[in-house]
Amino acid sequence: MTVLDWLFVGCLSTAVLTVFLGIFSIVLFFLTNKEYKLIKQKRPKNKQKKKRWLRMRRRLEQKKKQYIKRFVVAMIISGISVGTGLYARYYQMTNLSANDGNAIIQSYFLMDEINKNLIGIQNGADTKKTKDKLLELTSLLASYGTTTPSNALSKDGQRILNRYYAQIRDYSTGLYSQKEEQLNDEGLILEYLEDSKRITGTQKKIFKQFSINESALKQKK
Repeated sequence: MTVLDWLFVGCLSTAVLTVFLGIFSIVLFFLTNKEYKLIKQKRPKNKQKKKRWLRMRRRLEQKKKQYIKRFVVAMIISGISVGTGLYARYYQMTNLSANDGNAIIQSYFLMDEINKNLIGIQNGADTKKTKDKLLELTSLLASYGTTTPSNALSKDGQRILNRYYAQIRDYSTGLYSQKEEQLNDEGLILEYLEDSKRITGTQKKIFKQFSINESALKQKK
């Protein structure tokens, strides 16, 4: 479990506990209030008994105030705990985990390097040397394509990440298997560059959904 998972569970447990404490306090308040009303009706005339009666009445009044105070505090803590727990869960559903974030960012840079090498072949770069580079880049990209989205994400978040991971996995394994002579085929290179554009489209959707600053990533290229 992640820190946020523990925070969510801890907050909900605290909320449940404080609600029970609050209910217990309010029950004691009503029982004490009932006792207070009964005693109030039995005001003694004897001076000594009256002193004991006053002490008892004050004690019950103090207890009533304490129970109300405990109830209010318990409800406040419960409300804060529920709010914190729900926010932690919402944050998990709408933000990438460390594992997913790393896969998205690293694959973004890898796709950029692969595109540069493919364009290099178009411009007359040495195919054999480029093929060796592509083998390394595509094998790394394929490893990120095996990532499983965090279960804490929303269904939409998991869906778009699964789609992206499948795209880069299929793209990288297909390009990895191409032989040197096949990479000299201009039509094949164009196909992979078109596939890259579709993957870039999915990347942009992910960046938008999870508020990733693409401009900051471009500066690191």
